Amino acid sequence: MVKPSPRSWVVLWIVVILFPMLAYAQQPRRGGPLRNSRLYRGYSNYGIMKLAAGSGTSTYFGDLCETGDCLNARPYVNLGFNYRFGGRVQVRGEMAYFRLANQDFGGKNLRRNLSFRSGNAEVGITGIFEFFTYNKFFAQRPLFSPYTFVGVGMAYIAPRARLGNEWYTLPKYDTEGVNYSQFVPVIPMGFGVQIPLNPILDLNLEASYRKTFSDYLDDVSTVYTDNAALRARNPIAAELADRTSEITRPGYDSQDGIHWNAGHKRGNPDKKDGYIVLAAKLEYTLNPLVKVRRQNIKFRRPRFSSGSSGGSRGGRRKR
Repeated sequence: MVKPSPRSWVVLWIVVILFPMLAYAQQPRRGGPLRNSRLYRGYSNYGIMKLAAGSGTSTYFGDLCETGDCLNARPYVNLGFNYRFGGRVQVRGEMAYFRLANQDFGGKNLRRNLSFRSGNAEVGITGIFEFFTYNKFFAQRPLFSPYTFVGVGMAYIAPRARLGNEWYTLPKYDTEGVNYSQFVPVIPMGFGVQIPLNPILDLNLEASYRKTFSDYLDDVSTVYTDNAALRARNPIAAELADRTSEITRPGYDSQDGIHWNAGHKRGNPDKKDGYIVLAAKLEYTLNPLVKVRRQNIKFRRPRFSSGSSGGSRGGRRKR
């Protein structure tokens, strides 16, 4: 039986949660001032700014979890700022903190016996494109507004592993003999839907995937290094690199019957790591009405009768 991949779960989430809402996306909100009301004359939705905060889950996908049966959701929180440039286009800046974790124990790579957990930070800028034209009167925006987004960002990763009663930051120990960077470029991409809660507050539901340009979110990528040389340099690094001896039935292939041979496959360098984010966000509108050029605002002038020199001013001429 073929097990679904993480991307399949994202697609399924979008189909089940988002698309049933599209049937209602074009329905205007009831109540509020009419489109020809003076309240909205001379105003538009362009230039609207929002503050956002949200939370959800982040799920690692990489060498310690290559199938859909080992996904492990961890906490995710973020803060953001949105600016609307046009009827369908927004730009969003965000910063987030998220956690990732997984282990070989209980999976198909039990003999490898590796594990990690990490607390990470991310900053990025994304462009948002809405599927439906945005109503130029902000308070009459659609009940549901689906959108897609893509952007660029940078994540700081800090994979750690437990050895005995201590937690060790793995990038410091070069467990594969590779000194990799903890700063990782990422490309966030995904879909979402915006649901207005009141004239200045929106609820956004999003599903996204972070494509990264690193295979070391989990400190696992290539092959085992020479364990004896690693032990001579740093005994802790050797223990963190090869943990086969900790399990009851080790899967070693070395002559000493304890450790893997140098060059034995430890990870899959042909496929970069990534993570999935499911989040709910509240967006607070800073300026729900943005004034445009003054000459576009036309107020109706009061009418006065032009009475004779002997008539009363401002009164109606009697016939």
